[in-house]
Amino acid sequence: MIKEAARSLTAEELRTYNTDGVVCLRGILDQHWVGELRRALDEVLANPGPQGKNYPDMGSGRFGYDTFMWTRHPAFRRFQADSPLPEVAAKVMGSAHAYLMVDLAFVKEPNTPNPTPWHQDQPYGWYEGWQVCSFWVPLDPVTIESGALEWVRGSHRWGKWYKPVGFDPAMYLDAPGFETLPDIEADRAGYDIVHYDMQPGDVLAHHLLTLHGAPGNSSTDRRRRALAFRYAGDDATYIERPVGPKPIRDPGLKRGDHFGCELFPQVWPRTRLGGAEAR
Repeated sequence: MIKEAARSLTAEELRTYNTDGVVCLRGILDQHWVGELRRALDEVLANPGPQGKNYPDMGSGRFGYDTFMWTRHPAFRRFQADSPLPEVAAKVMGSAHAYLMVDLAFVKEPNTPNPTPWHQDQPYGWYEGWQVCSFWVPLDPVTIESGALEWVRGSHRWGKWYKPVGFDPAMYLDAPGFETLPDIEADRAGYDIVHYDMQPGDVLAHHLLTLHGAPGNSSTDRRRRALAFRYAGDDATYIERPVGPKPIRDPGLKRGDHFGCELFPQVWPRTRLGGAEAR
C-alpha cells in the first residue's frame, strides 16, 4: 500500500530550500517507514553489500557505510516504490520527474569521534545539473552531540565546486577542475552555519552543492543511524568523474545522457518500480 506523506510541504519550506540550500521537513515520514527502514538497515549492517565498509575507527565505536541497498533489499526497494519521498524530491527540485541516483547508509555508533569533513555532495557524484537533491533521514533522535549535520546556508548558490575530500585524502590528490575548500572550522563565525536537532520522521532536504559536515558521535549511549536518498530531476545528466565513488555497476549510459535506466530509475511519477515488481 502506498504511504502518503504525513503532511504536505509548505510554500515557506520550498522557499527555504531554494534560498538556504537546506530545509528540515518536520514529521514528513510516518512511523511505518521509520520502523521498516530501521529493520532493513540492521539487516544491511549484518550483511553489507560490495561497497559496504567501516571507516577507520578513531575510538571505541564504529562508523559504518553502505550504498545501493535498494538493488538487493526489498524494504529499500519498497521505500522507493511506495514512500512519499520521490514525490517530495520532485517538488523541492521543481522537476516533473524524480530519478533515484543512490541510497546510502551512514551509521555512527556511540563513542565514534570520526567527523564527517566539510564537503559538497555533487562533486562526488555521477550527475550534472541543477535539479539534484538529497534527503538525510535519521532513524534515531539526533543532536549535535550524537553527530547532527551542520550546513553553510546559501553555499549552493556560490557558483563554486570544491575539491572532494575524504577519509582517504590520497584518493582525491588528482582531482583537477575544483577549487580548494576553505577552512570552515578555523573561521566558523565567518559562515552562516546551522544544524537541526531531529526526531525520526523528520527529513533534511538539501541541494547537492550545499556545504555540510558533521562531528562524531560523542554520546555514550545513542546510536546515529541515518540514510541518504539522492535524486535527480529533468535537467540532470550522467557524467563519469575521474576520481571518487562509482556506481555499483556500469549503468549503460554515456556522458550527457538523461536518467531513467535500470540502475537510475524513474521513481516519480511512479513506474513499474512502484508496482508488484517492487514487492
